[in-house]
Amino acid sequence: MLLISLLSLITLVLATGNVCKNGNVINKRLNGLPFYWPPTWNESQAAPFLEQGQLCSWTVTIPQGYYAKLIISGETLDLDSYFQTIDSAGNLARTTHEGLEPYYFVSPKFQLVVSNDSPATFAFKIIWLPLPPAVDLHYGIGFAGFVINATNTPYAHEYGASGITLLTFPENTTDLFSLRSVLVYEGNDLKTANYISNLFLLYQTGKQWVSRTNGIVVVNLEASTSMDQLLIQGSQYLTAIGEMVELRPELNSIYTGALQGGEKKSSLVSVADVKMRMVDVKMNLDATVAIYYGSPDVQTHDKTYTGEQLKQALPLEFPGDFTQFVVSNGKAVFTFES
Repeated sequence: MLLISLLSLITLVLATGNVCKNGNVINKRLNGLPFYWPPTWNESQAAPFLEQGQLCSWTVTIPQGYYAKLIISGETLDLDSYFQTIDSAGNLARTTHEGLEPYYFVSPKFQLVVSNDSPATFAFKIIWLPLPPAVDLHYGIGFAGFVINATNTPYAHEYGASGITLLTFPENTTDLFSLRSVLVYEGNDLKTANYISNLFLLYQTGKQWVSRTNGIVVVNLEASTSMDQLLIQGSQYLTAIGEMVELRPELNSIYTGALQGGEKKSSLVSVADVKMRMVDVKMNLDATVAIYYGSPDVQTHDKTYTGEQLKQALPLEFPGDFTQFVVSNGKAVFTFES
């Protein structure tokens, strides 16, 4: 009887949380201060309870030249409830647990939605901050490509080529939140470029991103301590390649990189400043693997082996940095040690 009463009390407490509504609009504060919901909450506190059975939304407007930084604290308690954001390019993100990891949004607006069948906890903060006023550096992409630390410092870089690809190498594949601050635009300057997405969402597709224009702008809004790397290549060097897979060298360990193959060539790519020793390979003996120190091009080509020749040549040493192993066809598994 005591247990039943205790459970009833807990249910009552959870059920009498905050009430919200659908269709809210939030504009940038004229005084520059953040917006909090509920107004009595701040990020040093635990998220308050949200009454069950609600569907609430906030449309947040963002003036040109600004971005909005959103943090959410909360957790849903059933499988059907969620927190959701939709950015100005229509990218949707849906979660059930939020721990104050920031989101970043650009003009003209984004939408925040909470739907909770059961009681939940929920609170959020929005602050509007100025975007970089202009691109700070312009780069033309050649066969060497570019490998940059994507998140350790703020920047706004423009890259030009007949087509551009991005492949992200997070420092920690189980903690990608630092990638949210890196925004990708198609175009040649911040005033006219079209926002596409952020590296967090692009990485989750499991594929390299390919631009539809001859220029992109990459902007990192906030510095982090993560050593996330971004590989930027001209797509003209990759037209014959259908699959790009990141290789992650690990010091004092044995590790593998696997390619699934297909009708096109496939590439295993490393950008780590770690020396590698290839000690084993499993691939079709009549297939070939070409090794490049840069984007696939005659200027960066080192050697080409058949599967049989490569097996006989092992072990092979590689200096690290930007290295690609391009397989002509079929599946392949490479084993390395560092």
